[in-house]
Amino acid sequence: MRILSALPVFSLLGMIGFASPTFAQFSNTSNAPITIDADDSRLESGSAVFSGQVDARQGDVRILTDEMTITGRKGGGVNAAVSDIDTIVAVGNFYYITPTQEVRGQRGIYRQASNDFTVTGNVVLLQNDSVVTGDTLIYNLETEEARMVSNCKGRKCGLSQRVRVLIQNTDQNGTKG
Repeated sequence: MRILSALPVFSLLGMIGFASPTFAQFSNTSNAPITIDADDSRLESGSAVFSGQVDARQGDVRILTDEMTITGRKGGGVNAAVSDIDTIVAVGNFYYITPTQEVRGQRGIYRQASNDFTVTGNVVLLQNDSVVTGDTLIYNLETEEARMVSNCKGRKCGLSQRVRVLIQNTDQNGTKG
């Protein structure tokens, strides 16, 4: 797995406003309730599994996916709070949507212990009219650092397999150039 040079990528993502606090919504830092709609749900040992057109919402953040598994911390119990979530794993047709951003991929994972959010599988990040694509997106909720990773090395892979950033220019009046 190839990780792009950190400084240019962080600077570039910062220019399009990627380090957004809205990513922190589905984490232990938000006290807003989580609403989950799905075709089916089941409780397993320490986990809740939702499947079939899953639609999870917390505040103005929305996650759409085929299946979502929420695992609680040990001792969280049935009446566990949002802060008791250990991991959220969303698999299949994953979308993370906020009023200003959309992230798409095949799999999304939130880990409370490392306080990060990872999206894998042909990842597309849309913000305003700017687009970032790659194989894996890793976002640290605490430091607000992000990196997009490509599984391919060098120009021999072709443009579609490398990290790609498209930044739309606007003039002082907000008109696209």
